[in-house]
Amino acid sequence: MDWNKLEIWRIIPPEEKVEALNKAHARGILVTVITLIIMFTLAVAFKAAWLVWSSLLLVPFIFQFAAGKEWRTLRPKMLLEYLAARAAARRFAFTVRANELEPKLIFRGYLEELYSNDELEELFGEAVDRDQSMPVWITLFKDAVVIMKEEPGGARLEFGHLLNDKLQVHTKVNGEDEYSAEREIILQATDRKARRRVKITSDYPAALLVFDKKLKEYMQEYRDKWGMEEEDLHDREDSELMAAAG
Repeated sequence: MDWNKLEIWRIIPPEEKVEALNKAHARGILVTVITLIIMFTLAVAFKAAWLVWSSLLLVPFIFQFAAGKEWRTLRPKMLLEYLAARAAARRFAFTVRANELEPKLIFRGYLEELYSNDELEELFGEAVDRDQSMPVWITLFKDAVVIMKEEPGGARLEFGHLLNDKLQVHTKVNGEDEYSAEREIILQATDRKARRRVKITSDYPAALLVFDKKLKEYMQEYRDKWGMEEEDLHDREDSELMAAAG
């Protein structure tokens, strides 16, 4: 059990850990300020100056106690959430026939469906919501990518694909900052029966950057394994598109 806790804690993005730590510190500051206000009010009411000095001396202990208590509440909650996400992601990875079922990266993000046919979007403009960004869990395996949405009672697979020649990856970054919060990753499945284009973003730019690099690294390993070059993949994709159109 301790090993599982360490493994789950290791795959939680550092940005989310810092965010939780900031929440714990904010809680400590809030409790400290409230305590000082109460003690100062009592000191004025009872004309007891020693209450002021006593409360100031107790500030570090109050902050540490309140922040520590909040942290002990947030950390187990994060572990349980990621443990559940890991279990669901492994199940979905199995359904897409992945061989490696140990996730390399898990983080929270947003998924948006992209439509390549403008006429289709215009035709169903009334029914299709333009703002389709939804909060999701993004999981990267050695040979697959799984994106799922958390729902009451479980999770639903929104996008799952093996890292093979049927998956195309495009990255868009606004600006020159590598850690830009405006990074967008577009995943395009070119399977004949399931052609889809989705865009993923995240509030954790560092995690999204690591995902982008690892995803391309694993896909390059696939190309090296099967002796494929980037040009070969594009030629194969073009021929499949022409065959589908014909």
